[in-house]
Amino acid sequence: MVYTFHKYWTDSTEAVIRPYLDFRDRYRVPIWLGESGENTDGWIREFVKVLEKNEVGWAFWPYKKINGTSSFVSWAKPPYWDEIMAYARTPGNLGDTERRIAARPSVEHARAAFAGLLEAIELRHCTTNTGYLQALGLTVPERQGE
Repeated sequence: MVYTFHKYWTDSTEAVIRPYLDFRDRYRVPIWLGESGENTDGWIREFVKVLEKNEVGWAFWPYKKINGTSSFVSWAKPPYWDEIMAYARTPGNLGDTERRIAARPSVEHARAAFAGLLEAIELRHCTTNTGYLQALGLTVPERQGE
């Protein structure tokens, strides 16, 4: 058994993880940073040092960003994606059915957006975020064809 915690947008100091270290020591159990990332390469580099110095296992978000650098790779936003996101953000509940229906993208745009997403996330279409990988202390692989 491992006790896990998540950390985002904090200082990259030991003080931030001190409560978890104290818990680990008090109960003599392993701890794991099960989710983190969403920050600058510099923050990630410093936080990994703090975690490893304190023998805390870690996992950072690996593969999730459209047009972002705080992940292993990123990809371009597919056509009509803004329509999908606008619809997803449309507030509503069962009483707002008509407004939600009016806000949704056309079937053609929705299909094109998701087909575009499936193509865009293929590794061959992605951009490797070298700084992010280096901040994690990982070796940046050479990709074939580059």
